[in-house]
Amino acid sequence: MIRPEPWSHRLARLSGDLAVAAVAFLGAFNLRIFLRFPFTTAPLPADRFSAYGADIGLVFVGQILALYLVGLYDRPHPRTWGDVSRRTGLAVVLLGVGLGTYFFAVNRTFPRSVLVLLLLLDLVLLVAWRRFAHFDDRAARRRVAIVGSGVGAIELAAKLRAVPGGGVDVAGWVPAPGEGEEASEGRRDALGPRLGNLEDLPALAADGTVDDVVLATDAEPWRTRLLGDLAANPGRSRGSVLLLPGPFDSLIGRLRYRWVLDLPLIEVVRDSEWRPLQPVKRALDVAFGASMATVLAPVLALVALAVKFSSPGPVLYRQERVGRNLKPFILWKFRTMRSDAEQDGAEVLAVAGDSRLTSIGAALRRYRLDELPQLWNVLEGTMSLVGPRPERPGFVRQYLAEVPGYAERFAVVPGLTGLAQVNGEYHSTAQNKLRYDLAYIANWTVWLDLWLLLRTVKIVLTSRGV
Repeated sequence: MIRPEPWSHRLARLSGDLAVAAVAFLGAFNLRIFLRFPFTTAPLPADRFSAYGADIGLVFVGQILALYLVGLYDRPHPRTWGDVSRRTGLAVVLLGVGLGTYFFAVNRTFPRSVLVLLLLLDLVLLVAWRRFAHFDDRAARRRVAIVGSGVGAIELAAKLRAVPGGGVDVAGWVPAPGEGEEASEGRRDALGPRLGNLEDLPALAADGTVDDVVLATDAEPWRTRLLGDLAANPGRSRGSVLLLPGPFDSLIGRLRYRWVLDLPLIEVVRDSEWRPLQPVKRALDVAFGASMATVLAPVLALVALAVKFSSPGPVLYRQERVGRNLKPFILWKFRTMRSDAEQDGAEVLAVAGDSRLTSIGAALRRYRLDELPQLWNVLEGTMSLVGPRPERPGFVRQYLAEVPGYAERFAVVPGLTGLAQVNGEYHSTAQNKLRYDLAYIANWTVWLDLWLLLRTVKIVLTSRGV
């Protein structure tokens, strides 16, 4: 939960980035028109600008896309000089690769000396502008009251405090109905001061003590357990699960209703919603999967050679995972651990600084290169490009027993990337990843898949740990 950045700041940052692109584009042409540079035979004729002036639109689009992909539009914004410079340099490299690829693909000539000057000017000006464009984010901080004192509430409070520059403070907490005083003891350090009871919140909001209220309690957990029990039997064709909503349920966005005369029912689980959409999603997987495999073929070959010569053992690693309808399948990865990493057969999650990793294993994982062989899983149909990440059988059995509603995520084909991987963290809890997975299942569209694929590219480029 990060306080949204004011629109004036966003507009100023975006306008500055476009202005830098324009200055770099015009400056590169003018320098080449009026000056002779090394490795060139003469200044550029003045009429060349009129021939290539329209390409400034490509530079504008490429500039914004490249800066987005390296995370320079994310909140909180990078603060250190080194981080800003590194990300800006990567953005300029992406811009150069993108422009060069486009000109080559459409067989369009563009003065190479101008392109080099454009990128150099863009780098210098962007670093200077981005160094300057750190607007004050400390004003108008939001104070949040948390309702609940359970594990979820404590995790939420810790994450709110861990977000640098998020603009949110935890004002305190109030117990949820049914939570006794004993359940709250020992948790006050994590949640902050108790602000009273539930009925005190309207007055606290009115006098400005709190700005926002977060409900961090499992309301009516029997409903979640019921969904899990229904989903845990994939052998039968289940029907829909519907809810007669109260006012609170009706305020939750993007719901689908059925009507019984004048009574609205919310579809919580939709019997056959994904069936007519499967051909569309499968076509997207085949088209994009085959294209990615073709484009990334040189990368696959280089990674395979690096794995082969960095440590003894096979290049590829096959592992059993659980897919749609709880059916097992074989997942393929580049090997990043020693061949005897799980010699005793126990399923162990990787941790930071894992001693089982090979000399290049950590780098492959950091940039997700070890996952590339799963494009074969996508093409053969055991995985999709986007969906809940497949887990190993031992962990699935554990989570089915411990996490209410966990079986619901197996209603769809698992994915190479997913909403939990884009927005969450690698060591996030199974409960938290389930929240993302169910949100993805309930809100799937083709555009959501394309958006998540774009976000995944950004995460790979910024090497954020998920």
